[in-house]
Amino acid sequence: MRIAGARVPVSAMVALGCVACATPARPTHWYDAPPPAAVPDRLRWQWSLAAPPQPAAADVFVLDGFTTAAATVEDLHHARRRAVCYLPLAEVERDRPDAARFPAEMTSEAGRVRWDAPEGELRTRITPILTDRLRLCRDKGFDAAVLDQLAGAPRSVVDELITQAHRMSLPVGLLDAEHTDADLTVPDSPDRPPG
Repeated sequence: MRIAGARVPVSAMVALGCVACATPARPTHWYDAPPPAAVPDRLRWQWSLAAPPQPAAADVFVLDGFTTAAATVEDLHHARRRAVCYLPLAEVERDRPDAARFPAEMTSEAGRVRWDAPEGELRTRITPILTDRLRLCRDKGFDAAVLDQLAGAPRSVVDELITQAHRMSLPVGLLDAEHTDADLTVPDSPDRPPG
């Protein structure tokens, strides 16, 4: 988030829970949540990567960015809930709509991005595909993004992904990597993938 030209980190609780986070740059589907959701330490989070989210169960839902329909995100917003897009960025599963875009020489036999590939190649050939995955989250109306499987990725790739997420007005959290500009902290949960 930028305020008067300065970069200001936004915590998960501010980005997702407070009334004071209303700025002109936020997406139009954000809203002022009623108590107790407006109290940051009382936000209830739920990972719903396989099962459909039940709005009464939590305030914030972490959902699969590929399989969750835009209508599901919209339904959560109508119920005054927030939806966070989960993206396992190194996965190159054959059933993903973008699987064919990944160069074979930059993926492993296990169907993962090879973060040990040359950094320049990763930046020019892989980062645009991953940026399009972020765009998918934005276009479905998600409030934020949680990025996974970036352990071992070059710093320049992570820099670019976080920059692109912020340009799309998506607060971003990292599950298995660290970055000073990641502004979403996802609480621990038994349903959270090991990051």
